Amino acid sequence: MTATVVAYHRGMGRWEPNARGRLEQAALELYGEHGFDATTAKQIAERAGLTERTFFRHFADKREVLFPHGNPLLERLVSALADVPPETAPIDAVSAALPGASDLFRERGTWPGGVRPSSRPTPSCGSAG
Repeated sequence: MTATVVAYHRGMGRWEPNARGRLEQAALELYGEHGFDATTAKQIAERAGLTERTFFRHFADKREVLFPHGNPLLERLVSALADVPPETAPIDAVSAALPGASDLFRERGTWPGGVRPSSRPTPSCGSAG
């Protein structure tokens, strides 16, 4: 009879709770350190102490870490703009819509590592500049 020994890497927190939260935390830290485009799913998983396969069980791609439910900012802006009277000047309409959208950032809270939205274009993240 032969026995198979299965050894798990100690750094891989296979049974630790909150894998998704750890992946989000790691991704935001790496985005802040290296930028979105330079960060890979494998790096995110390794930082979280998980495997790349686990990353893809939770997220379709690395953009989904930032926009887990589509694009809530766009949805809030469109909703707020729908409430603005049609005769409103475009700049005034946007000014009226922004306060409602800003709640989204307060709900998200402070991001780890001082990560802030980049003013640089990030085409792979949907930002053309």
